[in-house]
Amino acid sequence: MARTKQTARVHHGGSQGTEITDAEDQMEIDAGLTDEAKARRAELEKAPMQAELKHLEKRWTKKGTGYIAEPKEDEDIPDQKINWHEKFVLCVLRTYNNTNEWVQQTTLQINSQALKDLLADIIGYYPGQSFHTEDISIDFPAHCLYHYRPELKAALEQGDLTEDQRAHLPILLDFIDEHFADEIKEQENLQVKGLVTYNHLWTIFKPGSLIFGSAYGQKRVFKLSNSYYQGGQCPGLILSVECVNFDGDDFGTQMTNVRVGSFAGAMPIAGLSAFPLDLHPAKEDIRASLIERGRRWEALAGQNFREYKGVAFDGEGNRFNIDGRVMVDTHTYHRINANYAFSVCAFPKIGGKRKQSSSSDDWDLVPDDSPEGKLAPLTDEHCLLATATVRGFSFTEKKFLEFFVDKLSPIEWNTQCFEQLVLPDHQKELVQALVSEHTQRVTGPNAGFDDIVKGKGRGLILVLHGPPGVGKTLTAECVAEFSQRPLYIVSSGDLGTSSSVLDERLSRCLDLASTWKAVLLVDEADVFLERRSLHDMERNSLVSIFLRTLEYYSGILFMTTNRVATFDDAFKSRIHVPLKYEPLPHSSRVKVWKNFLGKLDAEGGVDIDEAGYRRLAEGDLNGRQIKNVVRTAKSLAAYKKRKLDQKQLLQVMEIQMAFEEDLNQIGENSIDMVAR
Repeated sequence: MARTKQTARVHHGGSQGTEITDAEDQMEIDAGLTDEAKARRAELEKAPMQAELKHLEKRWTKKGTGYIAEPKEDEDIPDQKINWHEKFVLCVLRTYNNTNEWVQQTTLQINSQALKDLLADIIGYYPGQSFHTEDISIDFPAHCLYHYRPELKAALEQGDLTEDQRAHLPILLDFIDEHFADEIKEQENLQVKGLVTYNHLWTIFKPGSLIFGSAYGQKRVFKLSNSYYQGGQCPGLILSVECVNFDGDDFGTQMTNVRVGSFAGAMPIAGLSAFPLDLHPAKEDIRASLIERGRRWEALAGQNFREYKGVAFDGEGNRFNIDGRVMVDTHTYHRINANYAFSVCAFPKIGGKRKQSSSSDDWDLVPDDSPEGKLAPLTDEHCLLATATVRGFSFTEKKFLEFFVDKLSPIEWNTQCFEQLVLPDHQKELVQALVSEHTQRVTGPNAGFDDIVKGKGRGLILVLHGPPGVGKTLTAECVAEFSQRPLYIVSSGDLGTSSSVLDERLSRCLDLASTWKAVLLVDEADVFLERRSLHDMERNSLVSIFLRTLEYYSGILFMTTNRVATFDDAFKSRIHVPLKYEPLPHSSRVKVWKNFLGKLDAEGGVDIDEAGYRRLAEGDLNGRQIKNVVRTAKSLAAYKKRKLDQKQLLQVMEIQMAFEEDLNQIGENSIDMVAR
């Protein structure tokens, strides 16, 4: 086909206008134009608009001046009716860029069907590479061939190969030895001595192998999926690993990353932040201990009330020192803190179906609570890969946190707590009976007595009123111990004093208490129970919210107050049991002294007789003040290195009594000044 060239139109800076170039540029542009092309350009200059589509190219002169020209014809392509290159067992193919200036990609083409079958049997799957396709092309640097070099050599030595495989496999092994000569040399010199360099760090991390590392100071084992080098300010080898986790509904696998930082020279493999478990000097002990921990972790699936002592952390990594009881409940953690929830690739259930894949586009915003079968027991390998933490709620911090499995322990219930509670026998019996009956009614198959409106008024609400330090809070604690339930204590500071905040926080507290069948204690609830007025709308809102919420609460709720006279009338009908606590009489104070000192006497550290107890009980102190006196006197005796006796207790008690007299005198003077 004849080629034609148009007269160049020059564009400067991308502008739409044109101008004639200088003589040197014009000569360069016209150098490739034939006489026929020049004549055709002259005709086109005078001809009308052409009704056709034209493909053009913008090119540049040596001086950088742009001009428009017709496309050059493609170079002649050799006739390739047959793929002659497929007649070789292996081919290293270097693919150039469009301008044939630099190599864009290098691959190893496997043309031998015998090798394809062998690689499919030995390697099967490698991250980013499949050996079960018709055409097998391995991108360089071809790490998969290095990692499976021992298996390929073993297959050749065993001799259980076809004739073509015996002929073609040595060619592949020779290529591996030549291509990875430096890596093989380092393995023979350094890795046999437990050393490795950063450049060849990838050689010890074979995909599919078990990796030993740590997270939050806890020993962990992961399954390696892939690895790659990362540059930037924090260079290192990034390991994409797999572990086993529980998302509140299912056990399954979860992907995460582990980084091995860069280093200079040769480093001991055992000193890396993560390395293959097979290279650990005590791999069998590590495997046994982590499987045992994984079994304990597996048993914590669902709701489990435990004791915890140690460090815990929240979703943002903030750490808390916890010493108290916690509720392990991943499902509720994710329901309340949805921003920190995660999902897993679920294992099959017994008699159920697999959970919907996280990669599915068909997501349900409303979770399906229909039963899909029981969780299948985990294998030893699953337990080995299990995470070291569980999610739940701390009743001391009142926060959802993540806890270490090794720091959890069973709760030692105090079954004798009601005996130590200084309360009239008829009140004790009433509280025990109500709690036992309510527990059986709520957890039993029959709901029993109910309101006209279903689900309304099924809770047990007790108001404990009286002076401070007479056992109101202790009563709620004893009920929780007696019924072996969690005790969830909240105050006005936790719930807030504005209507919008109270509605949200109170609903959440009641939700959690109902979910865990906890005993809920609202301590110092005066602000929420005070009588409504015509002028204080904010207080009216607080009381209304409290009234409405309590109506539909189905659990056990204790409220303590010192100001029962200010109650709103609407609360009277909602209170099932009002318990009045009187100031402690002399006989009750004797029991309280014996309860606190009896714990120390069991340790052999108290010297006091019955008369001494009666002498101590003459002081008009409440239960909390008696506890403080015992604690202070114990510290005094320890300082003097003496046995705790009546003299030291009286010494501290006199100080406490003098303080109480001063407070009472100041209070009376303040009242007189207000009266004036």
